[in-house]
Amino acid sequence: MNKVYLLIFLSLGARVLSAQVNTDSLWQIWNDTSRPDTTRIEAIQHMAWNIMFTDPDSGSVLAKKELDFAEKIGDKWWQGKALNVIGTTYNLKGEYAAALVTYQKALVAMTEATGKVDQKRGIGAIYNNMGLIYRSMGEGPKALEYFQKDLALQEERGDQEAIANAYNNIGNVYDDQSNNARALEYYQKGLALQHAMNDEPGMATSYNNIGNVHLNQGAYDQALEFYNKALDLRKKLKDERGIAIALANIGLVYQELDQPRLSLGYVWKSIDILERIGENPELATSYYSLGFLYANQKDYPKALELCKKSLLLSRNINAVKTERDACDCLYQTYKATGQHELALEYHEQFLALNDSLEKDATSQRLEQMEFARQVLLDSIGKEEEKQEIKMQYQSALNLKTKSLNVVLIAGIIILLLALALLGRMLYFQKKSERFQNQTRQLEKQQLISEIDLLRTQVNPHFLFNSLSILSSLVHVNADLSEQFIQQLSRLYRYILEQKDRQVVLVRTELDFLQSYIFLLKIRFENKFELKIRLDEADTDRYKIVPLTLQLLVENAVKHNQMSVQEPLVVEVFIENDCLVVKNRIHLRQHRDASTGTGLNSIINRYTLLSEVPVLAGEEQGCFVVRVPLLQ
Repeated sequence: MNKVYLLIFLSLGARVLSAQVNTDSLWQIWNDTSRPDTTRIEAIQHMAWNIMFTDPDSGSVLAKKELDFAEKIGDKWWQGKALNVIGTTYNLKGEYAAALVTYQKALVAMTEATGKVDQKRGIGAIYNNMGLIYRSMGEGPKALEYFQKDLALQEERGDQEAIANAYNNIGNVYDDQSNNARALEYYQKGLALQHAMNDEPGMATSYNNIGNVHLNQGAYDQALEFYNKALDLRKKLKDERGIAIALANIGLVYQELDQPRLSLGYVWKSIDILERIGENPELATSYYSLGFLYANQKDYPKALELCKKSLLLSRNINAVKTERDACDCLYQTYKATGQHELALEYHEQFLALNDSLEKDATSQRLEQMEFARQVLLDSIGKEEEKQEIKMQYQSALNLKTKSLNVVLIAGIIILLLALALLGRMLYFQKKSERFQNQTRQLEKQQLISEIDLLRTQVNPHFLFNSLSILSSLVHVNADLSEQFIQQLSRLYRYILEQKDRQVVLVRTELDFLQSYIFLLKIRFENKFELKIRLDEADTDRYKIVPLTLQLLVENAVKHNQMSVQEPLVVEVFIENDCLVVKNRIHLRQHRDASTGTGLNSIINRYTLLSEVPVLAGEEQGCFVVRVPLLQ
């Protein structure tokens, strides 16, 4: 909803013809060829903009008619406005790569337009829209770049409302990156401007954003203070959806404070409002959130009722992420009540939906690569066009020099030839450097793709090994089997949640490793031992790549013999700003040839993050791996 609001807010200044837009009269104006071109094109612009949020395809058809007409009359400004509408329809449909390409074309058209008072406002609006798309795609740095471009233009114009909007967008990017200090800085800048303008809707949004930052920091009193400020303003504005969101946020704070009765009370109030106004996406989310709360209180019938409501509503509105979370809620609840068949059924649905979302993410990444390719081709084409213009200019100069005497002509020709040769040499030098940079980028992208492929191989490989252990354990010790399942679930959830993150705290990785060691101890009992010698402060200060310790411990177990008399001991400690994993070498007599996949995965991932290399090799009868610690 915020994204749609911001797109409307910076919509290139399309003036509203009347409070109630009469589509029929606008259509008549467009079809009346006796009217001025500007009047006709304004009419179809209004029709396209007003319809696209409810029917993007129809909005796109009208905007393309507008674009054809603008190209026919040679008006760059209206070409840019039409392209902006088309780009927004792509955005609303989730076709981000197509939207970005179209917005780039709109920028070119608006930049080439002359004599327009609102030129900077229009260009700033497109920068804002591109920033919103990059944020939706998870490209934080690119989103920040375009929001800052928008901010610079709005500051030149002195538009306080647009500046406050840009501050909040920049704060949102920093909030996505968990940079609480920077997010709070920009939210407070936006809030100060909104106070000065008495912009109460904007103030309510900023209060909510600041409350989110305090909640992320665990400052619950401050979070409640700002959420309540947002609630008071929403009530004053009679904004029922805003009231529902503020109530839900307050309920979340009380949940973190372990006050379930208060938390449930606020969330129920939020749901009552959402049910009345029919806000389906938020309502589906509130249902399963409330279901988890009841499950935590062991009120399983109520939890099942709410999670089923969330699942049904999510399927009706095709909200895949919410449907996945509702299945997880039902899985956890049925598991807690001992209904294992139903729990398994919903767990399978959860996994299927999660796989579908991951495929969508892969498709989105391919769209990003295609967009980058198109931008590169456009850039090369523009460079060639510039060189062609330069050559034509040189030819014109040569023609003019024919009126001079022979000596002067000879001197000018020699000079021009020298300049042309130098320009050509510089051109090819720049072109060579550009292609070298492109090659390095492609090599880096290939390395990232290879690492992503290795990450996806961890899950099934580890799961199948664990299930093999569980199959032999379940008939021997039921209690231990249940503990095994819980640790396996915790471990596998960590793999799913952390596999796409670049780094995690050492403490987070150690907590995960304890679950893995629990499984190994069940399998090998006293034949295996892990010794961890780390200071508490270091575990919270340093970061490493996810799954690093698990892969290194797994390698040690895979390649070395172990027995009760000579157990395999793996040591983990810090030395010279490196995390060291060490075990004595006692290789198995019969083992499969090592592919080196796990260790190579670690080395390749650290290559992208640190200039300090990963060192691995034999030292005094022990196999030692030194991994650089990140901050």
